[in-house]
Parts: sequence; C-alpha cells; structure tokens
Amino acid sequence: MPAPQPATAPAGSPATPRVTPLGPAQRTEEQRELLVGTWSDDVPNLFSTVARHPALFRAWMPFCMQLLRHSVFPPRERELLIIRTASLCGSAYELAHHRRLGTKVGLSDRDLAGLTGEGSQDWTPREQLLVAAVDELHATHAISDDTWRGLSALLTTEQLIELPMLVGHYVLLAGTLRSLAVPLESDQTARKFSSIGAPRGSQHPEPTAGQ
Repeated sequence: MPAPQPATAPAGSPATPRVTPLGPAQRTEEQRELLVGTWSDDVPNLFSTVARHPALFRAWMPFCMQLLRHSVFPPRERELLIIRTASLCGSAYELAHHRRLGTKVGLSDRDLAGLTGEGSQDWTPREQLLVAAVDELHATHAISDDTWRGLSALLTTEQLIELPMLVGHYVLLAGTLRSLAVPLESDQTARKFSSIGAPRGSQHPEPTAGQ
C-alpha cells in the first residue's frame, strides 16, 4: 500500500485582499439574491468575493454544495480529503474552516496534525489510501495504478469518480483563495460557514464497494 507522504505546503500569499469581499451595502440586487438567500447577512468571504462574478457564482455554487452537503463519502472521509488537499496547496482559509468542520465530523487532533504534516497519524488502511490518492493527484494529477487497485476494492463506482473531482475542486478553490487573497472572516461567520457541511441527524452510512 502506498504510504502517505508528509504534507509540505507552499509558502507566501498576498497580505491584503486583491479582490475585496462585498459588504452588504455594496451588493446589487442580483448579488443580494445570490448571497442573502443562503447566508442572510453573515456571508463568508469566499462567497461574497466570488459573487462579484454573478454568472460564475450561479454555475459554481450548486457544484460546491453538491460536494460539501451531498458527497458520496462519509463526512469524516470527505473532510480528510479536503484538509489534506488544502494543506498541500497552502490554503490557510480552507484549513481554518475545514479543521473546525473536521473536528465536528470525528477527526481528532492527531488526525488533523497528521493531515497537515505536523505529526503522526493513526488512520485505517482505507483512510491511508484516500490520503495517498490526494498526494498523487496533487503531485502528478493522477492516481497511481497501485493506489487505484486498493481503492477499487473498497470504494463504490460513484466514490471513485467523485474522489478526483472533490480533490480537484479544492485545488481550484485553493488557487482562487490564495490568488485573490481572500481574508478570513469573524469567528461568528466562520462558525456559520463550518456548520453547512456537518452531518444532520444520523451519520452518513458506510457504502458497500461495487454499488
């Protein structure tokens, strides 16, 4: 089984926003419709920045929410994949939000330290394969044959398809967040953002390979 490598994030991001998030008074009627219907006035800075391009926001938001709220991965595994990707890409914004969310869905401090290269880890063989897949996608934009064989024995067809798309989406977000220098928001807004990916009611059932 391929061993996950230490996460080494690139350094350096602009200190001030290159594209400032939209404040409530700056929003057009269209932008208010896009943002307030989902968030009320406490809009996370990622969304109030992308909303400066309303047509792109409308196209992107359903895909973003599909991966975050309706992933075919259990929440713990979804967050494991996202946090590893954010760490490798050096996305402080995503790490701040998804560390909080990861804790809510069962990732321990030891798990989080391992995902960000700050400590050892104690993951299951399935989780080790998922982390290895993220590392390979980040390094070469492809999952190796050995890792794919291991994943194929454990994941459903839907999960095998979603895995590179989930990782790719958060690579895209990391590049956008770092390039636009999107700032972190207040703790109140951050807590609201982090709640959208938390499981509601019972935990996501563990799927059976081959479904």
